[in-house]
Amino acid sequence: MKEIRKTWIPLPKIPLIDWLPDNIKLPSEDSDNAGYYRVEYVPYFWGVMHALDSSVSWMVVMQKAAQIGWTVLLAADICKCAVTDPARILMLFPKDEKGRLFMDEKLVLIIEGSPAVSRVIDVTTSRKGGSRVTRKKFPGGEVRTVGSNSISNVKSTTARRGYVEEPDDTNKDVGDQGDAIRHLRERLKRMRNKKLIIGGTPAVADLSQIEHYTRLGTMRVLPVTCHECGDAHVLDWENVSWLQKEGGTPHPVFGLHQPETAVYTCPHCGSAWDDYRRQANILQTCKTARESGDGFAGWVKTQCSEGFEPNDMEPIETFHELSELYVCIPGTGLAEVVRDYLEAEHEAESGDESARIVFQNNKLGRPYQYAANQLLDHEKLCEAAEDYPELSCPAGGLLVTVGIDVQHDRLAILIRVFGRNEESWQLYWGEIDGDTADKRDDCWGALDKLVFQSFKHERFGEIRAAAVSIDASDGSTSNAVYHWVRTRDKKYRGVLVMAIKGDSHDFGSKEIFTQPRPVDYKNPKRRTKADRHGVRIYIVGTHKAKDLIAKRLLGTSAYMHSCKQVRQDYWAQVTAEVKAPSKKHRGKLVWQPRPGKRNEGLDTEVYALHAAHAMNMHKKTEAKWSAIEARLGQRTLFSEPEINHSSEQPKPAVKKARRPAQPVGSLLDS
Repeated sequence: MKEIRKTWIPLPKIPLIDWLPDNIKLPSEDSDNAGYYRVEYVPYFWGVMHALDSSVSWMVVMQKAAQIGWTVLLAADICKCAVTDPARILMLFPKDEKGRLFMDEKLVLIIEGSPAVSRVIDVTTSRKGGSRVTRKKFPGGEVRTVGSNSISNVKSTTARRGYVEEPDDTNKDVGDQGDAIRHLRERLKRMRNKKLIIGGTPAVADLSQIEHYTRLGTMRVLPVTCHECGDAHVLDWENVSWLQKEGGTPHPVFGLHQPETAVYTCPHCGSAWDDYRRQANILQTCKTARESGDGFAGWVKTQCSEGFEPNDMEPIETFHELSELYVCIPGTGLAEVVRDYLEAEHEAESGDESARIVFQNNKLGRPYQYAANQLLDHEKLCEAAEDYPELSCPAGGLLVTVGIDVQHDRLAILIRVFGRNEESWQLYWGEIDGDTADKRDDCWGALDKLVFQSFKHERFGEIRAAAVSIDASDGSTSNAVYHWVRTRDKKYRGVLVMAIKGDSHDFGSKEIFTQPRPVDYKNPKRRTKADRHGVRIYIVGTHKAKDLIAKRLLGTSAYMHSCKQVRQDYWAQVTAEVKAPSKKHRGKLVWQPRPGKRNEGLDTEVYALHAAHAMNMHKKTEAKWSAIEARLGQRTLFSEPEINHSSEQPKPAVKKARRPAQPVGSLLDS
């Protein structure tokens, strides 16, 4: 009866830092420090453990170096949850195989070696018990690992606790339905006392998922107090130094450098810390802070949300750039880190940057910034915007084009006018809300009124669009887009209206504009959906277009003017992508959206540029620009009536004859 009564009495809430040493035993197969978990080996995790225990913070994020004991901590936290606060747990890994390895090489070994846990979690794979290789059951819950490579995985059942391992390697567009991490967040959304734990090493600056999630919260850092001067600072690689030999035969990789002499130097007083002193200072800093009542054990906020005090726990607690300089596990030291650094620099000198990237990511816990990738600053671009009226064409503008990006619930539109030497001026940026899959939705009529209107011109009275490129790549909206293109192409004969798609295999080889492929009328099986709708598809060379736009925004190519009057999110959206190596495409430099950033502004710029190239803007001679000016001047003298946007409007008394439709080739030559 006593044993039964124990199961009825709720267990006391024991902090993770106190629970681990008595209940978690590390196996010899996976650790040089086998035996019960020793928290003094990982003082830099004490503050993280405090956040994991908290009922206030629903998200905990750690941006870290590799091989610092993070995965073991996650496994131990799962064990505590199963024993003291059971719930369904989902763990998201880049691939299914990574989840299986975690189960086999980490979690199961720890469970089997820890009596307090093995009594609770079933590590068998028997179907009768409900456990599998990727699923372990326990009373009141289960832990399940899923890969980010399948939409069915990340759209699985709800859970109260979620873990994400190596978020930078997870799928950012799983099944063409969006980011895998966001799908996992949806699984937790309706649960009370939910907890999402994200941890990993960053990859490329401004593309890193872990960097993005770290910025959402408190961005805590861990300043370490010097034993000599008593001042504290965040450990930095710049403070590591070592000796060089004065002569002798240089090492083929290390040269005259002596990694074994590496020490850490206090930037305040200059005292040298060997590995023992460095680790002792870290441990003492965390211990002193915790004894003084600081649950975060020395981790301090660098970013405080409105309404919170510096010492408060916040809903999103994030820990920033925990480098290998903080590692206190026996057997680790600065000499090995210095060797890795020297090896990386040696390879970088011969043109191979990969080892330098690994060092920055895995040793320092920092995203790698490619020197060749000059980032665009949206705030500077906004400051440089010019104060001219929206939808009003400056004197130098002669050729108006429109780029339209189609989302499920809105149309994003950019109108730009080009002139001599490929100089251009932005006339409009904005969005029209609506059900874009419905060809009868009001958004399409509103688009007509915006795109096909007459724009005021500083010199010539008015000017109209010459070409329009609209995105037709989404299968759910393509029917409505094809209908709009086909009917508007017939209605507005003077305007080239094009349905466009990007080339998924384009890495800079595809031209911005190419003629669409001819329709194969002899073979009906080869006719596409667009062919059946009577629409030709233009393929856009998106990478060359984005390269060119980036140069122009940076001021290294033909100048792109922007209008200060347009919607203010334009500049953030036009700079929302970064060109960097892609893991998906074997390291090729690819334009990629930054996590959490909308990029319709850049997409519409690409489409407007495509429309301009369709009109041979980049090939026009001075004689052709002068001819356009002459036509616009005539239009000023003999202005045409406004385009009739609605069938309900009365027809003009005198109907002006339309010129016959021109083939695409003749339009491009004009």
